[in-house]
Amino acid sequence: MAIRDKLLSRRRSTVYDDVKEALVKENNGIRVWYHNYTTIDWIHDFVKERVRLRHLRSIGGVRGLIKNRADSMKGWILVLLTGVITACLAAFIDVSSWWLGDLRMGYCTTNFWWSQYFCCWGSTGRKISQFRIWLLLHFLPTCPEWISWSNALSSDSLGWGMSNDTFDWIIYCSFGICVVMVTSDGTVSQQMSHGATKRRTSRASIETTLVAAQPKKIAYFGAGSGIPEVKTILGGFVIRGFLGFRTLMIKLIGLPLMVASGLNMGKQGPLVHIACCVGNIVCRFFDKYNRNDGKRREILSAASASGVAVAFGAPIGGVLFSLEEVSYYFPSKTMWRTYFCALVSAVVLKMINPYRVGKTVLFQVTYDRDWHLFEAIPFFFISVFGGIYGAIFSQFHMSYSRFRSRTWIGRHPVQEVLIVTLITCAVQWLNPWTRVNLLQLLTNLYSECTPENNLNGMCAGDINQIYPIFLLLAEVFAMKVLLNFITFGVKVPGGIFIPTMVAGAVFGRMVGLGMQWLIATYPEHQLFQVCENDQMDCIIPGLYALIGAAACLSGVTRMTVSLVVIMFELTGAMTYALPIMMAVMISKFVGDAFSPDAFFNKLIELNEHPYLDNKKDYNTFGTAADIADRYLETIDVNDLNDVESLRRKVEILAALGYSDGGLPIVDRGILVGYIASNELEHALGLAEKKHPECISSLLYSNRPRMLVRSDSRISSTTTGDIVYDPARTMDFTPFTDQAPLAVSLFSSMDLVMELFIKLGIKYVCVVKAGEHYGMIHKKRLLAFLKENDQKQKRNHRSSCI
Repeated sequence: MAIRDKLLSRRRSTVYDDVKEALVKENNGIRVWYHNYTTIDWIHDFVKERVRLRHLRSIGGVRGLIKNRADSMKGWILVLLTGVITACLAAFIDVSSWWLGDLRMGYCTTNFWWSQYFCCWGSTGRKISQFRIWLLLHFLPTCPEWISWSNALSSDSLGWGMSNDTFDWIIYCSFGICVVMVTSDGTVSQQMSHGATKRRTSRASIETTLVAAQPKKIAYFGAGSGIPEVKTILGGFVIRGFLGFRTLMIKLIGLPLMVASGLNMGKQGPLVHIACCVGNIVCRFFDKYNRNDGKRREILSAASASGVAVAFGAPIGGVLFSLEEVSYYFPSKTMWRTYFCALVSAVVLKMINPYRVGKTVLFQVTYDRDWHLFEAIPFFFISVFGGIYGAIFSQFHMSYSRFRSRTWIGRHPVQEVLIVTLITCAVQWLNPWTRVNLLQLLTNLYSECTPENNLNGMCAGDINQIYPIFLLLAEVFAMKVLLNFITFGVKVPGGIFIPTMVAGAVFGRMVGLGMQWLIATYPEHQLFQVCENDQMDCIIPGLYALIGAAACLSGVTRMTVSLVVIMFELTGAMTYALPIMMAVMISKFVGDAFSPDAFFNKLIELNEHPYLDNKKDYNTFGTAADIADRYLETIDVNDLNDVESLRRKVEILAALGYSDGGLPIVDRGILVGYIASNELEHALGLAEKKHPECISSLLYSNRPRMLVRSDSRISSTTTGDIVYDPARTMDFTPFTDQAPLAVSLFSSMDLVMELFIKLGIKYVCVVKAGEHYGMIHKKRLLAFLKENDQKQKRNHRSSCI
């Protein structure tokens, strides 16, 4: 029962801090649990952790030593659990998606629950060899134990009079539609709406916001890869339920079904989301992390690395991915735990050995030949294409997503999935290479041709075979690019990593075949003299596919160092370090020239999440006065503040989009404190419980007092003469920040940006000679940066014209 409560725990609006008195003494105030779609207070969580550590280290003797050692081990225990559980879940997804994918084509007569490979184990022999691995990746027509649906359910015996190929296509599409509808219904069933942030410039407009309808966006937690949301959460944003147990179950069940449906989406990106769900859930077992969202994000950073480690078999690449792409705060201690978590997950997955071929991922390859200097020219061409492809794909997806949200498609997500699945089944059946799943196709594209393995017809034995293979690859390339453009964004679990790598790999293999043709046609050319009499085997087309996959993935995601290391770990050799590094670098440069923002950042902007990119160079100008909201409500300790008036101020603040904002506390205009909306709502609820007549309010210790009576009459017009009635007043000091961060209205915007980025603050007060001037909330800053960016783009376009 206790474990079930931990897994399905729901936080309520109760006190978030367990060291209340110490935090009040720090003048930082106590907090309640963060509400949904709000920003965490990094500074408060840091102070809270320091207070906890000071108390723990003050315990002397053996008891104190044991407690401190146990406390330091909690983080390592959590990352160990995260790594082990993530590897087990990844193995389950690998095996189940493998079996379901094979079930589209037929079934095993020996055991229905076996995939084609395990069914034909005895027919291929038990010795682990490269040939056996090749058999795994292709159909096994000679295996008597595996039977296709056309043979099992003969169309002639049923009286339908159709060919076996047509009958297999019907089963192929019907199975894909059935499984994708199941996962789509489950994904759409879990949704959440949230509002957008807008700027108000006058007090009159503030008053009208209570009756104005705020726009809502619908978020489907189980859809997509989840990486943009994980990145936003690690940046300090709270999305309730996104890393919860229910979302984990939807993703865990829906992901194998999505792979089995044949949709042009991968499971590698969602594995990062699944790993972070695991990390978030295990954090609930220790209050050190459960009651500190800042510390929790250290575990989530490690979890994201374990997701990449099991997705690509690249633990070091996972650590760099967490550092480069998703993590916002990454100290050295977090790096070591991230490394340990990724290592554990990779080792456990290796021990489980889900594919029984000694590999953690199917598309791990090795090459036995070096590359030649003249190949730098086609590598450069592939790299440029990858950057252009990434920029076009990102821009198209943004435009199509906006179009989707405004049309019938956005209002009927399940029907959209059905239509895309039908198109996918119809298109992919036309080419035998696209009938297999994406991982099998990617493995064939990467692999090196051998006399025993012609990769299902992808290898050219002589110059006359190059052109037909090139045409088939061009057909596959057109299919995959089209499906990439229309598939990503549908409401099912799935990522963009593998589909992008497949598109790049197909293009790269085409270029490799072109180089083979040039070498065979002009063997005497001085560029190809190194090939001597080995024209057809001088280069490795699979290496070109690997370069193309890395270039396209870099062009879309703008990953650099982490992507290079992942590719190193996939190939298992440093021989191809230079071409891979060159491809990633050139692709990123070309992509940045056309579209400077990475794809995941574009998705964050599309979903309107308040993410402040600490790696982006913002072009800001002006002072804090230019961005400060001057007309937001304040609390004056000299005014009569009752429950009704304070609640209305909170409602106005929420209507403005600052649900995670707060109210400055002033004393005749002088800034003396700050109270967040969440804490004020909680305190008002306590005040109402304290007195049934809803007396309220705020007694600000060590400051001029603000008292209220139920009949709204006070004993004197001066604050100092107010009679304190404990039954009708309440001290809000424990919930207030008595040392709010403030800057002068003349402060440079560069300074304001550094405060928000480096300190992770959620607000800053703007003062003029000590008097309150305005407020800058994080959401307001992001809106300002977006407006500034759009203005600069318009000026740039007008200047070009």
